Amino acid sequence: MWGWTLVLAALACIIMMIWPRWRVEQPLVSVVLHLAIAAPFVALASRFIVNDTSILHVALNGGEDLPLKYRFAATWAAREGPLLMWAAWMGLVAWWFGRPLASEMDKTHQLRLRLMHGFTLLLLLIAMTLDPFAENPLGLKGVGLNELLQTDLMVIHPPLIFLAYSLCIALAATGLAILQYDDDAEIDKRMLHQTRPGILIATLGIGLGGLWAYMVLDWGGYWAWDPVETGSFLPWLALVLMGHLRTRPGKASTLMWAGLGMAAGVLALFATLVTRAGGVWATSVHTFVIPAEGAPPTNAFDRMMLLRDRVEGVEIVSYVILISLLCGVFIRAAQGTTRRPFTNLFFIPIIGALIAVLFDYSTYAYAPALFFVIMVIAPTLVDRPKFGPKDESLWSYRGFLYMPWLFIVPLVANILTEDLFFVLLNALIFTPLYSTLDTRDAWGWSAAGVMMCLASAWSGLVELHVAAIMLGFYILPWLVMGEEETESKPWLTRKNLIQVTLWAPVILTTLYIILTLVILVSSIDAIQFNAHELYGAPFIMAMALSLFTYTSRKQSPKQIVSVVFGIAFASVLFAILIPSALGGDASEPISEFLSRGTIAWLVLPSVLVALVPVGSEVFNRVKSSGFSKIAPAAHLVHFGLLLLLVGHVFTTVLVDRGDATHRITLVRGEMVEVDGYGYVFEDIVLESDGLEVGDGYVGAIISVYSGDEKIGEVEPGLIRFDGSSNPPRSEVDTLVRYHGDIVFIFDGSQTTGLMQQVSADGTDSVQRMRVIIYDLPGSHLVWAGWALMMVGMAWLTVLDARKIPHPRSEEE
Repeated sequence: MWGWTLVLAALACIIMMIWPRWRVEQPLVSVVLHLAIAAPFVALASRFIVNDTSILHVALNGGEDLPLKYRFAATWAAREGPLLMWAAWMGLVAWWFGRPLASEMDKTHQLRLRLMHGFTLLLLLIAMTLDPFAENPLGLKGVGLNELLQTDLMVIHPPLIFLAYSLCIALAATGLAILQYDDDAEIDKRMLHQTRPGILIATLGIGLGGLWAYMVLDWGGYWAWDPVETGSFLPWLALVLMGHLRTRPGKASTLMWAGLGMAAGVLALFATLVTRAGGVWATSVHTFVIPAEGAPPTNAFDRMMLLRDRVEGVEIVSYVILISLLCGVFIRAAQGTTRRPFTNLFFIPIIGALIAVLFDYSTYAYAPALFFVIMVIAPTLVDRPKFGPKDESLWSYRGFLYMPWLFIVPLVANILTEDLFFVLLNALIFTPLYSTLDTRDAWGWSAAGVMMCLASAWSGLVELHVAAIMLGFYILPWLVMGEEETESKPWLTRKNLIQVTLWAPVILTTLYIILTLVILVSSIDAIQFNAHELYGAPFIMAMALSLFTYTSRKQSPKQIVSVVFGIAFASVLFAILIPSALGGDASEPISEFLSRGTIAWLVLPSVLVALVPVGSEVFNRVKSSGFSKIAPAAHLVHFGLLLLLVGHVFTTVLVDRGDATHRITLVRGEMVEVDGYGYVFEDIVLESDGLEVGDGYVGAIISVYSGDEKIGEVEPGLIRFDGSSNPPRSEVDTLVRYHGDIVFIFDGSQTTGLMQQVSADGTDSVQRMRVIIYDLPGSHLVWAGWALMMVGMAWLTVLDARKIPHPRSEEE
């Protein structure tokens, strides 16, 4: 019976794809149809809540002993539930943005909704292959909800992340529809109208995930560059980039707006792949669904293809095909055809992807090359450009040596690496560079290509010589032609400084997205914490100094530049001379020549210098224009981000969570002094009755002293789960101080011995125990900064919602 909700939801999607205007013309019918899309998720959640074990999925993942909230959360703990939840969110987002956006033509409006409902239909069809309402054949029963997920934030964090991804898919649909009909009137208003709530929800969801790690899991911090964390960070960065696109000098092109909308969708799909293709990123702590098995291939795409024969393969391959389709449409549009990029090419990326994934890469090494011949070269053959600009002052790849560079660059990348991701990234970045009449005007794409090659070499994705060869393609115009001659003008002017600072968020965020994506893809066997932090430090420094420059714009340009270069020089100097001066684990090496303190010094001075002028900017803007303008809200977000970054330096950069010095052995009744604090192990607590989660609890009561004064008492512990393959779950305890938190984590390696000793001889027999202690000064700044960012983003979203978009008629 419940399976019919899937059929009804699929029919509702099909009806709305055929008659998308019903959202405006038949609002009541539209509400019913959108509710039908949510019906499968509601039905599945209801089965979990009542623990209907006649359904196999409920029997395997639910449990009558679970509290009600965890029964509900178990709905999205496995593979089927999140698909239905995502479909329900897509229905809500499609309804919310169902009316025409600013100056949107009717045919663009209809195509946008059709694309959104089409994606929802795909999710429902994938869910059907998994059969979430399958009957329990022989009374089978699973282990239930993973004990590590039985926390309050499990109820909140995953749904918010999927809602954020739904908003990213909506942006992709908007971009595709705009490109198809070249309907770009007020494109900035349309895209930002969806971007602002997207970034609000994404920030809330990611922040709650960080809070989950900080308060419940035994990470000892809020961020660890786990692959799933990093994956969710990528669409957030794309939304941030789109939020700043209108503020950059000059008018952003239609391709840039629409392409960035599609990029948000691609990165949301990629982030889902990272999470759902468990075992590909074998080091992720989020690998709850599929264990890593065997000796997998050395690149991410080939590992994904190993899953194609499993039950989850339909989902994985579907996302890969969708990503390929979006990339193919962008490549087509970037070749100069921004109108109807689907024409004659809509199925080319799909066909290419199907051919690639149907072949076994261990046998057919040419499959990636075949994929790109279809996806990249076919558009060129269909719409072959004329070679070279007639104006000799211009330079273009199209005319240089009469070589088919659009074919050569991805082909060389494939021959050198046979890594589909690296080839795809080269194709995406090189195509708009290839398509411009004067390549030197497209310096941004060239910079992106250079960043991609450097990041690939730094992260170990490709060999250094491969990166050098590919980098040569992106700097070729300047090698051949040199710098473009321009009229000499004074550069140190207030106008130029403001233009540079307005360009900064766009350029820096774009390059940082590429850097983060490349490091993530290369991190399938080891989390590269040091790479993310070290290579990201110059970007954070540049971002903070650009904020300082803009908010100090009323000062003398010479003074501003002097301070900027002075701070940058001081940061580098301190990083070289006194890397350990900031305390914590600053002296811990991250390479032969660098330590954690090096990274901290590169970031901290510039962020601290920017705090005061940015805070002053918020105050002055509110004072002059009140709360009705976007600018003070945006700068409040910037101020919150700077606060968060200060906290990040002290709680994450300067803390080595693998360092054994944080593991302290305490003797009962004796004080152990560490970093100015005294710790006394008082007693062991053992409980087995009345627990909300688990079958037994063991904790240690520890008194904390500052000098001779007792400042608090903590009780870190562990919850054990009898009959489960999962390890005991840490119950982290935190001592809140004015400067930050001190986090206490019970050392799980001693659990079995302690349990046996207590059972045999009583709690008094335990005279020694181990605890992991992290002193995190500045941790309050992380949460205060996140809260201020949320307030600023909510402020922006409310202001944008007040601007009711007006559709334009077809005749316009």
